[in-house]
Amino acid sequence: MQLLINKRIDMKTLVNYFLFILILISSNHTLAQHKLQLVNIGDFKTNNGNIIKNCNIGYRTVGKLNSDSSNIILWPTWFDGTSENIVKPYNLPKWIDSTEFYIIVVDALADGISSSPSNTADFPEVTIRDMVNSQHELLVNHLNIDHIYAAFGISMGGMQVFEWMVAYPDFMDKVIPIIGTPKQSSFDIFVWQTQADIINEAGTDEEDINMALRRAYDVCNMNCYTPSNYVRTVEPEEMNNWRNKSYTKMRNSKDYLAQVNAMITHDIYKSASVSLDDITNIVKANILIIVSIQDHLVNPESSITLSKQLNCKLLELTGDCGHIAVWCEANKIKDAVSLFLK
Repeated sequence: MQLLINKRIDMKTLVNYFLFILILISSNHTLAQHKLQLVNIGDFKTNNGNIIKNCNIGYRTVGKLNSDSSNIILWPTWFDGTSENIVKPYNLPKWIDSTEFYIIVVDALADGISSSPSNTADFPEVTIRDMVNSQHELLVNHLNIDHIYAAFGISMGGMQVFEWMVAYPDFMDKVIPIIGTPKQSSFDIFVWQTQADIINEAGTDEEDINMALRRAYDVCNMNCYTPSNYVRTVEPEEMNNWRNKSYTKMRNSKDYLAQVNAMITHDIYKSASVSLDDITNIVKANILIIVSIQDHLVNPESSITLSKQLNCKLLELTGDCGHIAVWCEANKIKDAVSLFLK
């Protein structure tokens, strides 16, 4: 009897060992696939004529490239985030099925991974168009990609997708801007400019800059959710703890400011030198625009107006999560995206 028990234990141990090896192999494959790649695209000239010396662009890939390279999706990073944030298992799979696509998640300029004020000397002011142009340079001249199936982005990533749509209209078949905007509204500029002013007015003292960045985060977070969502989800006694927790994820103040300034000037009609009435002459991709009706950070009206002009698909998220509706209503987004990509 004891011999049989030992044999069972040995067999069980052996099975568990092989299962562990399989998990490890799968895990290593996933980690290798998601590994950060940094590509030096050389001296990059911005729209304002400035030069980013030895410009680096970071990216990660998810999924498998098919035989004819027809399943590529470009995903630029959102504001205050990196490619690492996006490829997390609790983020990317919420919105898109990577088993069918080869997703290239690109770190936008000034996100602290690609060339940014925090890692590049004499870093100039950049625009959303500069972010897009640097990504085009990466894809075409360094990854040998001259066409993609879709461009997909959330928040500032959505702004970049709108810019892609007019900057390189033949480059993709489909575009999916989510809670982005083709042009900042007056309220958007008010929110972003207030944050920029707070940081700019802090001076050079490190403590003052750190406090200013906290206040900028307060302004941003205050507008990320709706008042009713805060009242419903955060007890008054916990508000200070909630704020303090958000400060633990603060990024470099100069990187933060650079991306805020890029968003303030974002306007695809100016960058493409086209009016709303004539934009149909430029846009060639099929479009799915997703907005949050109660978004207090990126107002949805510019996107809704453009959707009517282009007569394209529009999904309106109607809950009280505001800008964070992409998490609260992720299932709606994934269903709509899956249908659209088919």
